[in-house]
Amino acid sequence: MLFISGQVARPFEGGTEIVGKDEYEQTRQIFSRIDRIIKAAGGTMDNLVKMTIYVVDIKNNTEVWRSRREFFTGDFPASNACRSSVPCKAGSVGGDMKTVAYLGRS
Repeated sequence: MLFISGQVARPFEGGTEIVGKDEYEQTRQIFSRIDRIIKAAGGTMDNLVKMTIYVVDIKNNTEVWRSRREFFTGDFPASNACRSSVPCKAGSVGGDMKTVAYLGRS
């Protein structure tokens, strides 16, 4: 099992700036970060079995789902979206994510 938490739309190289100006761009950056972490552990996005997505404005969840479709080839993992009343950082509208991946080994 691989537990990934606290992923926000920050640059891959580090830093505190938020990448992207809207929910779509920011969640796409978050999915890209998760994809890199899973690949480094020897898996793919298809190994994700659970994800929790925290967004600032739940009304814009269609943009989150649009970015999610770009990263999965089969069924989506079990997912839930929650409204976060406080952004993780000023300028963040995409919120943050935590995921669980099953990599098929103990």
